[in-house]
Amino acid sequence: MNLQQLESRRVLSLIELFEKAAQQVPSDKTQWKPERKGKSAHEILEHVAGANHAFAALVRGSALPEQAARARDRQEIKNASDSYNHAIEALQSSAKVLADAIASVPDSQLGEERPMPWGVTWKMTRLITAPSAHIAYHWGQLCYLQTLYGDMKDYT
Repeated sequence: MNLQQLESRRVLSLIELFEKAAQQVPSDKTQWKPERKGKSAHEILEHVAGANHAFAALVRGSALPEQAARARDRQEIKNASDSYNHAIEALQSSAKVLADAIASVPDSQLGEERPMPWGVTWKMTRLITAPSAHIAYHWGQLCYLQTLYGDMKDYT
């Protein structure tokens, strides 16, 4: 198994864990935020879905849209995920797009460098491994939110 296959599978595995936890959020807690700050479970799902699409575009070598277009794209994800179940579906579909993009990277591109929208350059190996860390971070956020409202179960 090469790095691309490993990372593609890792993304799908992490999303599966993420989804299990997300499905356990009670309907009255999907918009809940501690101290009315931070992100709700619903907002976390929308954020990760959007980031997955952005990472997929970067992996494919597509330029990310300008700020106004990114705001429009985020609003489209938000509109498409107007219900919590739609947010879970957006997370799932974005993971498939990302996993496919990562798996399609030829070995010959692994040494290439890509400019990131935040002004740095990353090697392709870093670019295809970064999404799994991002997903894991936000899965942890979701699990922590669950403990804050009293759910101490492990849904792995």
